[in-house]
Amino acid sequence: MKGALTLNFLILGETAHAAPQGVQWGTALYTLALFIILLLLLSKFAWEPLKKIMDERQEGINNDLDNARKQNEDAKHYAEENRALLAKTQNEVSIIMEDAKAQAKSQQEAIIHEANTRANKIVSDAQAEIENEKQRAIADINDRVAELSVLIAQKVINKEINAQDQKQLVQQFIQEAGDK
Repeated sequence: MKGALTLNFLILGETAHAAPQGVQWGTALYTLALFIILLLLLSKFAWEPLKKIMDERQEGINNDLDNARKQNEDAKHYAEENRALLAKTQNEVSIIMEDAKAQAKSQQEAIIHEANTRANKIVSDAQAEIENEKQRAIADINDRVAELSVLIAQKVINKEINAQDQKQLVQQFIQEAGDK
């Protein structure tokens, strides 16, 4: 093959320097025959391996594209799953927050109710204590009035009382009662 190419270049080189005389059919046929032989040799030795390499490369590109599409679909699927999971989580958080608010409100109401109950008990106990003190004071006053009445009656019996004496006795007993 190398010899044929060299011969072709020599022939073409020689005709290139010659004076142009029209179409040389012999050279044209010779060039055409060499071109066809070269084409046949290329198709037999170079075209098949080149085609095989190109087919393998095309198959690799197609596989890469298929893998990329699959990964893209997987990514979309995972993104949808993540969105659904996020929505579910947000819903659960919302429910937990609502439950916490309801529980806090319930505890607040229970604390307020307990505080009101304690306050009412304290007021009730204080009113009962006041009532007891009032009853003791009334009983004490009644006892003193009774004592004063007895004392006045003893003095009246011992002495006849006129209006002046009565005023003086009452003031004296009031002063004595105040001292006690």
